[in-house]
Amino acid sequence: MAAQSLPLTLAEFHRRYDNAKPAYEYWQGVAIRKPMPTVLHGVVQFLIMLLLEKANWNTASEVRLKIDSNDEPVPDVIAVSGKFQGRYPTAMPELCVEILSPSDQLAKALEKAKVYISWGAETVWIIDPEKRTAWTLGVDKMTEPVWVPPDGSLRIRDTRIELQTLFTEVDKRLEFADKLE
Repeated sequence: MAAQSLPLTLAEFHRRYDNAKPAYEYWQGVAIRKPMPTVLHGVVQFLIMLLLEKANWNTASEVRLKIDSNDEPVPDVIAVSGKFQGRYPTAMPELCVEILSPSDQLAKALEKAKVYISWGAETVWIIDPEKRTAWTLGVDKMTEPVWVPPDGSLRIRDTRIELQTLFTEVDKRLEFADKLE
């Protein structure tokens, strides 16, 4: 199913797409399908959650945010320093993570990250697993994303995740062919 082009009410969106796999996001009356994740995407998602949990963050994956009545995105990972409240977050998590799939566009992910920051996220990480790099946005740099090179680290508060550590763990779990497909 392609993206729905006609304006949908939120109620109609939920009737049509609540149980769809892969998930759909609701943006300004439009249902947008999330790309089907690859094994690389899934491994990176799992490892980010594991590393955040080791740093005492509570994490969840693929949870619909119900912060704004005009939009209901589904970040790849969310993290909070305390406990999650309710079935769906109605207050912005401190951290949102988007992991790029081959069909994702960085510009769209950056737009989404800016929305998360405007809603109250402290930090947003956008991870490009194929390039083994990332981008971060934070309330202190709301308008300017910061590129994180392969030897750099993702940070929020006192938590630091080295990209080299992340991708060393990816390599332990995933054997790559000559090229990523």
